[in-house]
Amino acid sequence: MSRLKLIAFVVKTRISRPLLIITLIMLFYGVMSGAYLYANHIELPQGEVAQERTMAVIYSAIVIFLASLQGGVTVIKSDRDYLFTLPISRGSLALSLYIGQMVLSGLLAIAWLGWYFPFIDVPLGYAVVDMVLFVLLLTSLTASIAELQAKRRVAVAAALAAWSISALFRNPVSPSGVFDGYYLAGTATLAMLSLGLTSYVATRLGRAPLLYGYSPVVSEGRGQVASSALSFAGVRGLRAELRMKLNTLTITGRVGGFGAGGSRYFTRTVSVRKFMGYMSIAAAAYLALGVALMATGLVPQRLTPQGPGNGVLFGLLFVPAIAVEAFFIGSSASQVGNERPWLAFTAADPGTYMWLSALSWSLVVFLASLPFAAAYLTLWLMGLREAINMVPQLLLVGPAFSLLSYAASAYMAVSPQVRSEGFMPGQVRARGLVITFIIIVPFALISASMASLSVSVYSGLASLLIAAPFMALRGFWRSASRRIVEAGYV
Repeated sequence: MSRLKLIAFVVKTRISRPLLIITLIMLFYGVMSGAYLYANHIELPQGEVAQERTMAVIYSAIVIFLASLQGGVTVIKSDRDYLFTLPISRGSLALSLYIGQMVLSGLLAIAWLGWYFPFIDVPLGYAVVDMVLFVLLLTSLTASIAELQAKRRVAVAAALAAWSISALFRNPVSPSGVFDGYYLAGTATLAMLSLGLTSYVATRLGRAPLLYGYSPVVSEGRGQVASSALSFAGVRGLRAELRMKLNTLTITGRVGGFGAGGSRYFTRTVSVRKFMGYMSIAAAAYLALGVALMATGLVPQRLTPQGPGNGVLFGLLFVPAIAVEAFFIGSSASQVGNERPWLAFTAADPGTYMWLSALSWSLVVFLASLPFAAAYLTLWLMGLREAINMVPQLLLVGPAFSLLSYAASAYMAVSPQVRSEGFMPGQVRARGLVITFIIIVPFALISASMASLSVSVYSGLASLLIAAPFMALRGFWRSASRRIVEAGYV
């Protein structure tokens, strides 16, 4: 089997044809747009260049965080059952698996970040080199960090994101430094990090062990009830469901990688009260950071055109808000994917069950967002004027779009059931992009809300208005319940 055929085969096992076509279109658009802008020497005013640099650093840090956190597809059971037994060299196998990983994660970086280079005055030579290095970095991160345990992976992802965002604080040796004008130092840092991780991943893929007698590795956490204090005595039906949904939260992901256990899917059920404690700790840390930056004079009290410190202030306000919203909106698919409808539907109307699940999830998102909303409110009381603009985004837009994401995940059956292989079966499909598109809207809303509290409030009310039909129409949820059962949730 030639290397090209092997690579094509592995790519097909990772990504569906429609999504592959969309990815290639986005890649082509990103490359051609960049080429056009460079060829025509299009330049922006310096004030806008500074703003675009800030956004590029923030987006690159977010992409690095997500790539580190997700633990993408590396070596799965079917690879060992088939690919690793073929008479092919380990080098060819490692290359094919790495390129399959790159199609899933790295190439999208060009569509997301590539178009920034012409606007922020990055020289063409640096732009080409850094884009290649960034693609390699994202691909290698999703493969290598997946070996860590979930808590360590979160810590490493947060550390890498903080290192990236430090470019806004005049740190030239940051993976995102090239986006803020540190061309030589930023490129050198990115090269050392990306090439080092790529070498590590290639070596591990080439030595990944064969495994026979494979057993399921799905982890359901420490029981399905997150707290021993949760009791269903005296309640049944929808009341019992409501009690469960308002007291428990399911967190899912992938762990493992090159070792004998391979990549595996896991679920963890956490009490909402405990999770809110984690959110409170994170919000307190964020508040302390904001107070420290204000005390040192690194951030102004308000955003002004071309004002000093605008980039730091924008990052301080934007990053936590979008991180919280993106987490909950993205987690909506996980909540749907771990339902047990074949049990619950025997005791309740399917449409009513799904409707109540969606509303409960939206309420949980609202409650869990309160600590960060309180942190923003405190910063506003201390004189940071734009901080108040984030409160409607967290308390209105976040819950509304989480409900929309829940509805889309259920109706389109985005997350298939986990089966005996211990991994989410099937290919990554184009329908999964609907969650990405839903997340993009809050990105835009938060950016627009920086300038005006009224814009923030109106966009929050509009989000609730859009979500209102899904709160009222039981027929939609009845149809969604049939779809997820037909998709294999049995």
